[in-house]
Amino acid sequence: MNYFIQREGQQYGPYTLADLQRYTASGEILVTDMATSEASSEAVPVSQIIGTIAVPAPATRIAADQPAADFPRPPNLHWGLVLLFGTLTCGLFSIVWDIVQASWMRKLEPASRALYIYIGAAVLLVLIYAASVGAAFTHTPAAPMASLFQLAYAVILIWGRFSLRSSMEEHFNGPDPMGLSLSGVMTFFFGGIYFQYHINDIVRRKHQDALYRMSQ
Repeated sequence: MNYFIQREGQQYGPYTLADLQRYTASGEILVTDMATSEASSEAVPVSQIIGTIAVPAPATRIAADQPAADFPRPPNLHWGLVLLFGTLTCGLFSIVWDIVQASWMRKLEPASRALYIYIGAAVLLVLIYAASVGAAFTHTPAAPMASLFQLAYAVILIWGRFSLRSSMEEHFNGPDPMGLSLSGVMTFFFGGIYFQYHINDIVRRKHQDALYRMSQ
């Protein structure tokens, strides 16, 4: 369930319960702030929602007012456009955007291997297209190697997706805590489109957080 903070006539959110606990602990949200939820429009104090959680000392608020870590900006193309461009280009844009996402993640998590895995998948995709075009021009059946390339491409693509998923969860539950949890099933079937949906959501939430800090 998501919650919304009401302050000075402005609404901020949505926040998960974990978000409320984290921001209350850091002093960015007060236990006396009023909040509503998706289930009820009645505003209640944050303290009634989060239950028993240690109230931060005044010094914590000062630390919270300091600038946040300056992480590289994410590739914030709307996930619907990623789907559209991938469809129009028969998958070529999708693998390019996978590499863009993985390149960004490697800047955040240098140990991430997803970029190299996706580059390998892109090389195989080029070989598949080349084999298909060659077969069309020579009017001959596609070489048996083309089927092996397609199988290898599918395996490496799935490997890259789960590698990127692991890196994203590690970063957004560690250095840049956003409470990110990615479904394995959605990762398997939708990959970059699914990741982009969550990247868009992270950008939106950070923008909301920035507006909230400005209002304090």
